[in-house]
Amino acid sequence: MSPKTKTKLLRRALPLLDGLIFESALLEPKNSDDASKDEGGSSQDPGGPSNNSASPSNAPVSNDPVGPSNDLGANESAGPSSDSGPSNNSGGPSNDLRDVLLPFVPSRKKTTPEEARDVIFETVRQAFLVTVKYEDVYRRLSGNKAFWYLILADWNSAHEASPFPAASVEKLIALFVAARRRYEAEPSSSGAANIGLTMFIDRWIHIIDDVNVAKAARASRKLPSLKPPKDVEPETLGSRTWPPAHFSAFDIAIMGQAAIREKVFGVDHLHKVDEEAMPTYPTDQSPPLDVRRFLCGVSLEETKPRSPVSLFLAPVAFMSDEIRREWYLPTGHKSRLYATVDEFINYAHEEFKTTAANATGVVGVKQHVIGLLTPWFFEKEWLISTAQERDQPIPIVWQGACFRAGMMVCLTRLKRVDDHQACRLVLFKPGPPYYWRPAQPSDRREKQESWIRELRQKLKHHFRIAETWIGGRAERHHGPSLEQRPVTADSVETSCEIIEEMKISNGTVPNTKENLLERGFELI
Repeated sequence: MSPKTKTKLLRRALPLLDGLIFESALLEPKNSDDASKDEGGSSQDPGGPSNNSASPSNAPVSNDPVGPSNDLGANESAGPSSDSGPSNNSGGPSNDLRDVLLPFVPSRKKTTPEEARDVIFETVRQAFLVTVKYEDVYRRLSGNKAFWYLILADWNSAHEASPFPAASVEKLIALFVAARRRYEAEPSSSGAANIGLTMFIDRWIHIIDDVNVAKAARASRKLPSLKPPKDVEPETLGSRTWPPAHFSAFDIAIMGQAAIREKVFGVDHLHKVDEEAMPTYPTDQSPPLDVRRFLCGVSLEETKPRSPVSLFLAPVAFMSDEIRREWYLPTGHKSRLYATVDEFINYAHEEFKTTAANATGVVGVKQHVIGLLTPWFFEKEWLISTAQERDQPIPIVWQGACFRAGMMVCLTRLKRVDDHQACRLVLFKPGPPYYWRPAQPSDRREKQESWIRELRQKLKHHFRIAETWIGGRAERHHGPSLEQRPVTADSVETSCEIIEEMKISNGTVPNTKENLLERGFELI
């Protein structure tokens, strides 16, 4: 189905959706002065509630791996077809609404407007279902935008632009919240459209409003803990707050995901995991959720209130969100659990603004931001052909054969220069003479070097990189035991080892020329 055909189908489906849930509040009103503007919903806050509702039909969601079209010009008429409007007051979709919902429209030929409406309905309902599920995280973060990174990771969507970046998830929720508020404000509103989706939206609006009211009285109030997983008693924490207050909003959004929370709940620098329960280092074949769990566990155990070292808690695999989207289906939807370089950069900027109180109460500034890099240097065409040869599902072959190339990036804060944050860039890239097996084989080495060059360019665009060091080794290297794995450590394991080492002792972060040279790093 061509982009133009999909756009026409969306125009015919939207009035049906609007008539089903909002009567006419979703579409822009006719003759409105603002009808041609990208308002995207009048509320900055997002919304949702209950979990026992169903969609209007069981129409399947499209799995076609096609990204949203970029040729839908803003000057193209956005009015719905004249034979499909449910209300005399409805106009056309705003550009924001059209852009957000277009990927939800199935690409199947002969899709009817009713079928498209049902797919959109169910996709939006699932988004609100996941959003409401994490009410406790939203309340803990007081509505901070980092919350949407949690929804990005946990919303296992199956539309043509999956996974939505965090900002697009926020926009989707905000558009429907704004429409619901407009609908409720209408004097003629009957309230009869209280079906599954609107129940979720109403619940989310209540949460938003509650959080906004609470912000005013927040100064002296203790931060709330996240809810414990099933089978864990709330009394486990005692009077403690979890995650501890010294973690950032983004950290809490990652730790708050249900599959991670159940493994690390209650852990902090004073309450560590039993040694027998300590997870082994993830490998170059580990699923990204396992890598997140490891990073969260290390950070919780080794980050103290005055720690100058921050650890980014998602493995970084992609240069851009577009590339993450391209790998969504080949990875079995797991690409959403990997971060982009831009997300790491944004995190580093925020952390360098963050203060950390030391033991004497004096406030210091975060000095180092560390991230685990786990890109892979295989083409999708190779993956598809290999899966066909092996007669295996593509995601299974990806996990076992697209070995991740583990590296560690560390930005060290130096003095500001010309309004730019000056930094030292240290890139741990395991290889000879200290590591032989972890080095990328010759057929992937050039791709790795190209990826590193692009990484450096991106970092230079956002920070004034005073010096760059590459290579290196851990201060003390311990390979996996023969009982764990009868092989030497791979690149992800060695990168996790040096990350854990730096988190356990700030003194192991290479911080002088002599120390960097001694640890095997080269200045480039």
